[in-house]
Amino acid sequence: MSYNVVGMKKEDLDTPALCLDIRVVEANLKRMADFVAPLPVKLRPHFKTHKTPILAQMQLAAGALGITCAKLGEAEALAAAGIKDILIANQIIGVAKIARLVNLAGYTEVMVAVDTVANVRDLAKAAADKGVRLRVIIEVDNGMDRSGTLPGEPTVALAKEIVAHPLLRFEGIMGYEGHAVMIQDLAERKRVAEKAMALLVGTRDAIVAAGIPVGIVSAAGTGTYAITGRYPGITELQTGSYLTMDAQYHDKVGMTEFGCALTLLSTVIHVREAHAVTDAGKKCLTEEFGLPKVIAPQGWTLKGLSEEHGKLAPEANAAKLRVGDKIELIPTHGCTTINLHDEFHVIRDGVLEAIWPIAGRGKTA
Repeated sequence: MSYNVVGMKKEDLDTPALCLDIRVVEANLKRMADFVAPLPVKLRPHFKTHKTPILAQMQLAAGALGITCAKLGEAEALAAAGIKDILIANQIIGVAKIARLVNLAGYTEVMVAVDTVANVRDLAKAAADKGVRLRVIIEVDNGMDRSGTLPGEPTVALAKEIVAHPLLRFEGIMGYEGHAVMIQDLAERKRVAEKAMALLVGTRDAIVAAGIPVGIVSAAGTGTYAITGRYPGITELQTGSYLTMDAQYHDKVGMTEFGCALTLLSTVIHVREAHAVTDAGKKCLTEEFGLPKVIAPQGWTLKGLSEEHGKLAPEANAAKLRVGDKIELIPTHGCTTINLHDEFHVIRDGVLEAIWPIAGRGKTA
């Protein structure tokens, strides 16, 4: 629960506070909308980044055709917010989860990824028992070496299995070039991403040659949106991090066309000559992509995180810090940092405009 009140100045917020600069969010929305506008590809942005239904509604209002999510619990949060067209870009396995899925299909247009015959048959039986028609999409392993069918004939065989079940609606295929999105060299990123897209589109062609229509060919992350979005045959982009942005994508991958809307505000609780300590540690910030970046005040660097503390070190000519001063950081990985928090503090022009619950936070099932 937040102890902050709408109308407060940002610098007066009680901390730690996860902040979202709404003007930057709006600019990021427009930037992506402007990119897809002249292209045949559409946007189905990923909920797993921000996990917040009102942000998903803003993406839909900006032209997205639907929303992607990673987990069934996230899809349920989206449905509770009135969003109908939902892709679960993951396999739903087990009796309990499949029951939830077909229940959700009764009042949404949910679509789910599959990659095995056994799962397809389980879904078909559950859909028949419930009396609903379930949308399915095949996940293809186009190079990431994680989930998915192998490209070509194995995927064609699974498509044939799906169309044999009258209560399953085969929508198309999806792949994720996640092995390309963080490559810092743009030429190499393009080479790897286009190789992955060739596998995906080639698989589409094989399915069509077998007499099965393919409506959707879905792919992309933020790091490859401008490559994949221009690749012939791709119909949807599943980008996520572009909306809030983080230091890894912005500084290291070079996605500087999008602003960093997401920051974490913390408070200095201890000062010595050689270091300062803040009230935000690993329970507020993740570090799998490196330590978060200090943006204010300048001249200080985050050197380490423990559970509840962050340790700062001064650079040359660093401003003097006092207990009670505020420190603002950009997370290196927005998706996992956001999942540690219950709410966004929405800032417009330095003032707290709203507090939005992160309804998808912790929805791992």
